[in-house]
Amino acid sequence: MLNDTQQRLTEWARWVQTSDSGLRMGYNRVSLVPAGSVAMPVCSDEQALMVDRAIARLRQRDQGMAEVLVMAYSYGFSLTRIAREAGVGSRERARYLLGAAESWIDCALSFQKIT
Repeated sequence: MLNDTQQRLTEWARWVQTSDSGLRMGYNRVSLVPAGSVAMPVCSDEQALMVDRAIARLRQRDQGMAEVLVMAYSYGFSLTRIAREAGVGSRERARYLLGAAESWIDCALSFQKIT
């Protein structure tokens, strides 16, 4: 299940990067795709919005975990850079927070399917 959630987070990040509005959850659009390269598939707007809502709820609950998650998926930061930028201390702590955030999102998405 967690692998599915990691895939959905990756697709959500691509959706954010290719979105027309260029802004989701207060983060500026990041373009990681060179001009003229082949477009990567993205998830549907409905699926991306489900992930977006889950991340917004996580942000209300634990802003630090949400920041780590966005840095990892949307910006593609390494654990070392996440630790430095988020001020969490070590890359091990960043890895822990990222895993906790992924698990939280997995649970939130599972709950959305049920209700």
